[in-house]
Amino acid sequence: MRGWRLKCTQCGAEWILNVSFRLNEMGKIYHYCPKCRENSFHEVVDKV
Repeated sequence: MRGWRLKCTQCGAEWILNVSFRLNEMGKIYHYCPKCRENSFHEVVDKV
């Protein structure tokens, strides 16, 4: 597994977070968005 595809709930940008945690069990995570450059909630889309 390479990582997880995340979608920012604020700007809608999708990007890949390279971690081996089971993020699908969390649903949403609070993380830094590289596009809008803010800490915001992200939805877990799928595994990559």
